[in-house]
Amino acid sequence: MSTELSERRKRRALTLWLIAGALAAIAAITIGIEYRATRPDLASGPVLPGLSETIRNGQRIIIVSADASYRIERAQRGEQSVWVMRDRDDFPVQAARLAQLTEGLQGLRYTRRMTNDPSKHERLGVGDPREGGRGVLVQIEDARGALLVNLILGIEPSGLYVRRPDSDQTWAARGELPPLRNVAAWLELRPLDMPPERLARVEIMPREGRAYILGRESADMPWRIVAPALATLAQSSVTAAAERITQLSPIDVRTAPAIQAPAVARVRATTFDGVTLDAELIESDRRIWLKLVARAETPEQEAAALEINNRAAPWAYALDEMDAQGLAPPLGALIPGVAE
Repeated sequence: MSTELSERRKRRALTLWLIAGALAAIAAITIGIEYRATRPDLASGPVLPGLSETIRNGQRIIIVSADASYRIERAQRGEQSVWVMRDRDDFPVQAARLAQLTEGLQGLRYTRRMTNDPSKHERLGVGDPREGGRGVLVQIEDARGALLVNLILGIEPSGLYVRRPDSDQTWAARGELPPLRNVAAWLELRPLDMPPERLARVEIMPREGRAYILGRESADMPWRIVAPALATLAQSSVTAAAERITQLSPIDVRTAPAIQAPAVARVRATTFDGVTLDAELIESDRRIWLKLVARAETPEQEAAALEINNRAAPWAYALDEMDAQGLAPPLGALIPGVAE
C-alpha cells in the first residue's frame, strides 16, 4: 500500500515538474516575442544559409575593394587541384587563408537590422566598391559562373556590416574573416626558408658607394666587416645587414620574367655548408623587386640549392622600403662617417 502511495506521489511530482517546465518555456517564448516586438531591429540566423553544402563547388573567388582587387581560382597542377592568385601570375594561395574565408563566411550571423537608405551606406562601409564605395565585394562562383556568395561587407571599427549588391537593406553581423583588403596576406611570400645561423659570408654591392664583405668564422662568432678591413663599431647594424636576406617579408609577387630591368644592387650570401645565394634588386614600376637564385658549391649541396630554386627562382618579390634598404645598405649606414 505504501509502495502504491509512493508511486502516485512520484507521478504527481513529475507531472507538476513537467507543467512548470512547459509554463517556463511558454513564458520565455512570450517574453522573447514581446522583446522583439519592442526591438524590431534585432535579427538572427546565418547570412549565407546552406553555404556549407554548396561551397565545395566553388571555383572562383573575386574580391573587389578600393585598396585591392584580385581573383583566386582553382587550377589543375598535374594531378593536383590547387588555388592560385590569377592576378599574381598564378602564385599559390595559402590553404589556411582559404579555410579561414570559408569558415568565416559560413559563420556569419545577422545581429541587427540596419538602414535601407542608400545615402547611408558609406557610413557603414557598405558602399559598392565598383562605384567608388568603401565596401568589400566578396563573390564566389561555381564552374558555370553561378554566384554562391555575393556580398558587400563593411569592415569598420564600429563592427561588421553586410548587404547584398542588389539590395539596399543593410545588416549588422558578427563573424571572423581574413584580411580581405591585403593581397599579400593570401600568399606565402617568403622566398627563403633558412636560419641565419647557416650564413658564413655576405657580399653587398649597394646602390650607392663601394662594395663590401661581411663574414664570420663560425655561427657563434660575431659578424665583422672583412673588406675593406674596418672596425665594427655598431655590431647590431652589421649583424642586421648580414642576416637580412633570411628575414625578408615581401609585399607582392610577379613571375621573374615579368620584371625586367638592370639590377640596382646585388647581394651574394654563402652558407657554411656550401650554398651560394645570388640576389638582385631591380627597380620597376616604382618598386624594388628581388630576384633570387641558389647554386651549390659542392655536389652534396645540389639538392639544397635545387629546393631553394624551386621555391624562389621563378618569382620576383616586391620589397617594402625597409627591406629594400636593409638588404643592401651602403657601408656608411653600418659605420657612420666612413668614406663610401
